[in-house]
Amino acid sequence: MKWTLADLERFAGLFRGRSDAFGVLQAGRICAVRGELSLVQYRLHLEGRLRLGLYPLLPDGHTHFLALDFDGPEAERAADEVFERASQHGLTLCREISKSRGVHLWMFFSAPVPARDVRMVALMLLAEAHVKTEVFPKQDVLPADGVGNFIWLPLSGESVPMGKTVFVDPISHRPYADQWDFLHRIPAVHPRELTALIRQVPVSRTRPVPAGTDGHAHVYHGDLLPCAQAMMRGVSQGCRDVVAFRLAVHLKARGLSRERAEHILRRWDAKRNQPPLGLSTIREKVRSVYQRNYTSYGCEDPLILPFCREGCPIRRCSADAGGRRSDDEPAQRG
Repeated sequence: MKWTLADLERFAGLFRGRSDAFGVLQAGRICAVRGELSLVQYRLHLEGRLRLGLYPLLPDGHTHFLALDFDGPEAERAADEVFERASQHGLTLCREISKSRGVHLWMFFSAPVPARDVRMVALMLLAEAHVKTEVFPKQDVLPADGVGNFIWLPLSGESVPMGKTVFVDPISHRPYADQWDFLHRIPAVHPRELTALIRQVPVSRTRPVPAGTDGHAHVYHGDLLPCAQAMMRGVSQGCRDVVAFRLAVHLKARGLSRERAEHILRRWDAKRNQPPLGLSTIREKVRSVYQRNYTSYGCEDPLILPFCREGCPIRRCSADAGGRRSDDEPAQRG
């Protein structure tokens, strides 16, 4: 697929995330890269020499776009339903065939908008369509030193010839003959349109979404949850860092002081972890949680899922709310 410098700049202008971090696929493995994202990476992506993913959530809690990721046998039907609801609200969604033959719906904004507002509108559309799917950004705000979750970009050079990662007509589902002409014509949603729509969102359509500092988490104030009890027995190397962070969240939610939480986690680390993380790391995790008011238990984190247990009140609360929880995942894994 031929493209010009103007096309490349348009592509980079639409798909804007963090400029200091991006995701790539190397030797079949997903890798997070902490470094400058420039036109070079975008060009390599379009050429099929690099598969590029973006972290859409900016450090200040804003985002340039919304993306919905539909997979499975009902992907097309679900995407159609959401597209129709968005159209009824005057919102423009762009439809892409993903690499897995699923569907991505994209919405672009003329200026960065708060991720919390974007996610609220996304949840409203999903509720109206009676479907569930992944929403990007997955979080309202970021934890200290976190980068959030990334999403693969369309027009991946090695996939386009196979009719994948291309934009399609929302009615016929056929790829646009000129992908670049379509990208240059995509209308951007003005932040005022988003604000006006949020004012109309019924309370029942905006379930609390746990995130770093918004205070809307499902916080359980009883005894430690089953997952935390399992984690307190000790964890293997590779997830100690994330578990220490989440345990600090649990202890704070239980009402323990910062000093008491640090004391408990220092004993846990010294007696249960081989090798231990160390005093300085434990102190930093506790300090971060207590100073920045993190509340998410990280229920969707792949490193936390093995500790999840049936009967958990947080799981029941989320199921009753009818959606997934986001997390405020620490970037470091140890």
